[in-house]
Amino acid sequence: MERQVACLVEACKQLSLRHECIDREQNLVRVYFNHGVEYFELNKTPFNSESIYGLCRDKMHSYQAFNKAVTMPETLSFLDPNVPDEYKHYLQYQNMDEIVAAVEHTFGYPVVIKSNSGALGVNVHLCQDKASLVAAFGEIFNGQSKHYDYLALAQAYVENKAEYRLVCGFGEPLLAYKRGMAQTFNVRYWEKNEVATLEQDETLLTALFEFVKPVFELANIGFVGFDIILGQDDRFYLIELNSSPKFNHLIIDNPELGPAAVTRMYKNMLQKLNNRTT
Repeated sequence: MERQVACLVEACKQLSLRHECIDREQNLVRVYFNHGVEYFELNKTPFNSESIYGLCRDKMHSYQAFNKAVTMPETLSFLDPNVPDEYKHYLQYQNMDEIVAAVEHTFGYPVVIKSNSGALGVNVHLCQDKASLVAAFGEIFNGQSKHYDYLALAQAYVENKAEYRLVCGFGEPLLAYKRGMAQTFNVRYWEKNEVATLEQDETLLTALFEFVKPVFELANIGFVGFDIILGQDDRFYLIELNSSPKFNHLIIDNPELGPAAVTRMYKNMLQKLNNRTT
């Protein structure tokens, strides 16, 4: 059983919600609510609709949906020039030379290049020159790679003071943590001897929530982790939305407070779901 699933099970126990683990690894949990049965599978939950899950997973669609409501780094998308012929009518840039020219004209260097549907920091690159830029697109558009994506994004680089994840449920803040301590490009921070630090500063939590609050006016998101950078200019920037956040690093790095915080989070969400009338 994964650590965050253990927190979910503990929340069910505290609420006296009937539940059962139905796989050998105990990571698929069936929970009985007033309105019926729901399933939790590792970090997948029943709190979001399929369309919201897709919207959050597609980084460009997230940007297009929310960038006018909250501050997000400018972002452009680029379709793999080698897509099958049936999709070539979608191509705005016909080859890598045109892609490089567009990125250099819009952003200059440094610039962030990432896959559109990636997760866990895979295929996220900070490019300082043309050679690294071409290499980053080459990795994302590598059809032989299990991490292949037909859509790559170029994103303005934000120099950060800190990076946070704010987790919200049904339009309310649940918890937040700092993702590493380095004031640098902080992808896959857990592999760099950096840790997740649970935030307990209520003023900070309020500020983070007020920043993302306009998103909830545009989308009925049940459960989401907002990845937010505090820039060197002391402004917040929304980088990504994750509708299936994971909490294992938070639990591991905060052994005294982490498990209880994640359990409280699930308890809050379970109660709201159980009180649903339809």
